Amino acid sequence: MKNIKKFLLIMAMTMALGTSAFAASGFEFILNVPLGAGITIPSKDMKDAGYKGTAGFDAGVEVQLGYMFQVVNGFGISALVELGYAHDHFGTSIEADLGALGYEGAGVVKVSDSYGLDSFKIGLLPKFNIGAFAIGIGGGVKVPLGGKYTMKLGDAKDSIKLAMGDTLSLFSPPVIGYVKATFDYSIFFLDNLAFNIGLYLGGDIAKQDDGLGGKVTTSNFDVGVELGLKFGPRA
Repeated sequence: MKNIKKFLLIMAMTMALGTSAFAASGFEFILNVPLGAGITIPSKDMKDAGYKGTAGFDAGVEVQLGYMFQVVNGFGISALVELGYAHDHFGTSIEADLGALGYEGAGVVKVSDSYGLDSFKIGLLPKFNIGAFAIGIGGGVKVPLGGKYTMKLGDAKDSIKLAMGDTLSLFSPPVIGYVKATFDYSIFFLDNLAFNIGLYLGGDIAKQDDGLGGKVTTSNFDVGVELGLKFGPRA
C-alpha cells in the first residue's frame, strides 16, 4: 500500500509540474521591421590590393512564426521560421592614381562600386525567452531578386537597375548566407499581444567567381534596431 501511495504521489507531482511547465506554451507570430546599417568586409586578397569596405543602409520586413515552449515559469524556448524581405548593401572602394593609368592631368581619386540588393529571406531563428526579454540566434539564406549597381569615380556617379537574373549571376552559388542574433523586449498591452523593440547583429556571406577558377568571399556586418508586433504567450 505504501508503494502504491508513493507511486500515485509521484505521478500527481509529475502531472502538476508538467501542467505548470507548459501552461504558457503556444503559437507565436512576430512581425518585425529591422532598420540599420551594414559595412562590407572585403576578402583578404582585396584588402591586400588596397580595397576597403563601404557602409550602406539596410532595411526589411520579416515574419517569424512557430511555437513557444515554456520550460519553467518565466523561461521558454521558441522554435521559429523566419520569412521576409531584406535590402542589403555590398560595396568597396579604392584610391586610384588615374595619372599613372594614362589619364593626363588626373591625380588620385576614390573609385567605389556598390550593390543595393533586394532579397527574399528564409531561415530559422530559435529564441530563448526570459520574462519579457528574448535572445535569438539563427540564420538562413537570402535569394537576391533585383537591385541597383552604383559606381563612383571621384565626383562622377552612375547607377543601373539590376533584374533578378543579374543579381542571381553575381554570386556562386546564387544565394547569400546569413547569420543573426537578436535581443528583444516585449511590452504586452493585451494578454497575448505585445509591442516588440530590440537590437540585431548580423552577418552576410556570399561567394563570387574570381574568373580564375576560384572563389572570392565577400562579407557584410550589420547592426540596427527592430520594431514589431508579437502575438503569443508570455514566458
